[in-house]
Amino acid sequence: MMNTVEAKKSVYSPKLPIGVFLLVMCVGLIGCGGGGGGGGGGQTSITGVKVGSASLSWAAPTTKIDSTSLSMSEVGGYKVYVGSSESTLVLYADISDPYQMEYVVESLNAGTHYFAVTAYSLSGAESDFSSVVSKTI
Repeated sequence: MMNTVEAKKSVYSPKLPIGVFLLVMCVGLIGCGGGGGGGGGGQTSITGVKVGSASLSWAAPTTKIDSTSLSMSEVGGYKVYVGSSESTLVLYADISDPYQMEYVVESLNAGTHYFAVTAYSLSGAESDFSSVVSKTI
């Protein structure tokens, strides 16, 4: 699951039936909780400590590349990508339920994290990345 992939550009691709992925993604500010620790508010300088999470949500695509309507019965699911930069993202989760349009990425280290989502068809064809969004923990 730690295979690095290059960020897909928003380019027309005739082989993808899911189309220009009309996906809106937002990063919820869940905060840097999850550690139970006391107050303070300062950042711990220990590297590798998991200190935060990001809540992602998106809208399902509604049109194909050729601008025709896309039925939810044609969507196989979504893939969530996470990385430390926009140009290099790692597949983090494969969501096989096309009606699940929220996901929480947990146990993130301190720093800036970038997120993108793709949709895929029942046959496995994957869309371009959604807009890449980021969150700093």
